[in-house]
Amino acid sequence: MVDFSGWDMPIQYEGIIAEHMRTRQGASLFDVSHMGELYLEGKDALANLERLLPNRFGDMKTGQVRYSPMLYENGTFVDDLSVYRLCDDKFLLCVNASNKDKDHAWIAQNIKGEVVLTDKSDATGQIAIQGPKAEAILKKLVKIDLTKIGYWFFDWDLIDGKELLIARMGYTGEDGFEIFIDQEHTLWLWEKLMELGQEEGLQPAGLGARDTLRLEVAFPLYGQEIDDKHLALGCGMSRFMDLEKEFIGRSPLLAAQKAGLKEQLVKFVLVGKGVPRNHCKVVDLNSRELIGEVTSGSHSPVLSGGIGMAWIKAEHAQPGKIIGIEVRDRVLEAKLIQGSFVKTSKKA
Repeated sequence: MVDFSGWDMPIQYEGIIAEHMRTRQGASLFDVSHMGELYLEGKDALANLERLLPNRFGDMKTGQVRYSPMLYENGTFVDDLSVYRLCDDKFLLCVNASNKDKDHAWIAQNIKGEVVLTDKSDATGQIAIQGPKAEAILKKLVKIDLTKIGYWFFDWDLIDGKELLIARMGYTGEDGFEIFIDQEHTLWLWEKLMELGQEEGLQPAGLGARDTLRLEVAFPLYGQEIDDKHLALGCGMSRFMDLEKEFIGRSPLLAAQKAGLKEQLVKFVLVGKGVPRNHCKVVDLNSRELIGEVTSGSHSPVLSGGIGMAWIKAEHAQPGKIIGIEVRDRVLEAKLIQGSFVKTSKKA
């Protein structure tokens, strides 16, 4: 167990690789109750969201989820989060545990009009069931038709008097669901799913597997790929931002876009053996010039090789280029790639 933003959380149960592969091939259960749940409600809730966040929310339907960065005035990251439209004038913002208090303060400072911000994190539990067998397991518990919930959508169900908000999404890249429930019923939900998933081999997974799973599909992690030092450009966030609308942090992004990016977040696969780690230096193979730093690096259980992401100088960020990663006293060759490292069961 380790301390994670004030929560005691397991790094692993039976082992990171075993938990990782079971999630890719079957199903795993993750306790993600450490995540923060903030609610924006009122006549001006939508208008405030549109100004606070770079993504667009006016066309969202009730029951839809949309991902977005949240930026400071200088265009760097406050956090990244998921926005759930609960009804016309009420939204749930699921934020990172380590940023919850900071996010709440930032939002409170910047909202105006008829809108109320409420933190219900301590009263909310969240369990994620992830993997290609997740739907088969969860349908044994719920009454709603899970096949009608698309990725980035959610629905509600009432089981034994307990309300569940069930969203088809997750941080592993696999098909699966994130389930919100009153905190007092979280253990009930965990034990029920473990019981119902015995036939499919459902087992719990910890923070270690969650991290390697998200890395294999190149999902960013706050404090590593995204932070308050890097602009929200050149890191795959463009599709989650509407630069045509006004929002906090827009002007620096437009200026950087016009001037040209100096850095870019890239994905790489080691050509030979080795395991890249966070903060390893990235160099040009010919000149040995320092061109960047690894933000996340690990062994990929699926690919059986080293993979990672890094911020590097933009002029070196061409797909297919071979760069150097300094691991201990060696420089290992790595190839820049596009897209995800692995294919998954996620239903788009």
